[in-house]
Amino acid sequence: MSIDSIRRALTTATSNNSINRDEVRKLFTAARDGGSIDATEKAELQAILNTHGSKFTVAAKAEFSRLFGTQPLPPPPPPVVAAGPEKATYEATRQPWTTTYWPMAGSGSDVGSASSNLWAKDGALDKLDSLLKAQGKTTGARGFELKPNLNWLVGKEAGHYIPNSYLSETDAETTTGVDFNNNGTIDKDVKWDFIDSRGQFGKDGKTDGSLSVGWWGSCDKVARAGILFAEPKKDVTLNGVTFTAQDIKGLLTVLADSQGGGSDFIGNRYDAQPDTLTLRNGQQVRGTIQGEVEFAGAGSRHQGDLQIAGKIPDEVKVTLLDGTEKTYKASELSSIGREDKRDDAALFHTTIAEWLKSGRPAVMDKDSGEHVWNYNFYKAEDVSYKNGLKPSWADSANLNGGFNGPAGDGNLTYVERKVDLGGGGGSENYRYWMEEKNGKVVNSGFAEGSSSPDFLWRPQTEAAFAGRNARNPFVDPALVKELYEKSIQ
Repeated sequence: MSIDSIRRALTTATSNNSINRDEVRKLFTAARDGGSIDATEKAELQAILNTHGSKFTVAAKAEFSRLFGTQPLPPPPPPVVAAGPEKATYEATRQPWTTTYWPMAGSGSDVGSASSNLWAKDGALDKLDSLLKAQGKTTGARGFELKPNLNWLVGKEAGHYIPNSYLSETDAETTTGVDFNNNGTIDKDVKWDFIDSRGQFGKDGKTDGSLSVGWWGSCDKVARAGILFAEPKKDVTLNGVTFTAQDIKGLLTVLADSQGGGSDFIGNRYDAQPDTLTLRNGQQVRGTIQGEVEFAGAGSRHQGDLQIAGKIPDEVKVTLLDGTEKTYKASELSSIGREDKRDDAALFHTTIAEWLKSGRPAVMDKDSGEHVWNYNFYKAEDVSYKNGLKPSWADSANLNGGFNGPAGDGNLTYVERKVDLGGGGGSENYRYWMEEKNGKVVNSGFAEGSSSPDFLWRPQTEAAFAGRNARNPFVDPALVKELYEKSIQ
């Protein structure tokens, strides 16, 4: 049989690990033992060239082509192995630092903790007053900080102090520090309406509301300071007043908003705003829509930070801000909207990469809850699944909940992103998808169960230690600079 004859001839030909012109002739003689070379025998010869081509001498290859009758086909390309997910890392040139968020709320007194409250006795601003006095300058830094933060409720100048972390309308003055009845003292058990039916600042005609503000503080300013300044390490004594490294971090926190120019800001802060119903006559009604409404379905769109439903139900029941309920027919409404808790995943994806490539850290509110926690970040690591590749969570990626409605027929990329936070804050993990058409991302969304950042921001320039500090006018940038530079030497 010709195939067996060819293979025996091949064994002889390869015994010296090289195939010359005479051995090629023997291969073809073996192939013709049936009289002519048929398609099967030709395929066997072609396979020999494909497999053992590296052993053929130049003359042997030329003879093979002549006897084959035509130029043999080139070896087939290697099998295509599906590429795995793509990996990418973006990292700033330095890591930012952090510290306490300097809470505004105390525990019933204005003594506070020197290492945690900027307004505390013997804290950073109290020591700054001692230094100002020693230098013959005007004091008042701690006093300014101790003005009630909620004074704005009665039109008075506000500072950065709240007596309690839990506000109560049944004990309005003691818990807020605000002189609501304007009698010159802070009295116990004063009832005052300043919280609405949704638990936000406002009025609802009642005095039984409460509000937690323990999370209020200066986390945004801490994050900004951690980007703009090197971390203070040493205690510093100036004019007999000793500032710890933590005190100097506090002063940099107070100073931060006046340094670094403006801010680049991406995204929309989630504020738990009421739902908005726009009537046919243009009037807007606010409250809480009852029942299920598909705000991210087909035809949905964004209007500012509101997601406008693509379809209005036949009837829409809403609890108004005063607590009453009202029902509207679809024919009465032109649109219904709800504040979107999840921002554009594609914008988040692109911005973090571009900002970190510039070499500087930036800041994020790491999740889209009502509370705001600003964290600076310096590194992001991506695993991207493209060209039909899917991670295990792809089936739960909620392709109906995209920023621009349900995903269409474009190419999908699934991304797993890890973001490293500064100051030992750990990391956050996000999962999201992006849809691309004609080289452009047209939609994106976060996977079910994944958190999503609320917004991103960064200072526009470096710190100059110049200008006036609007947050606390008694904190002089030049004086803070002197303490800061001694602390980092």
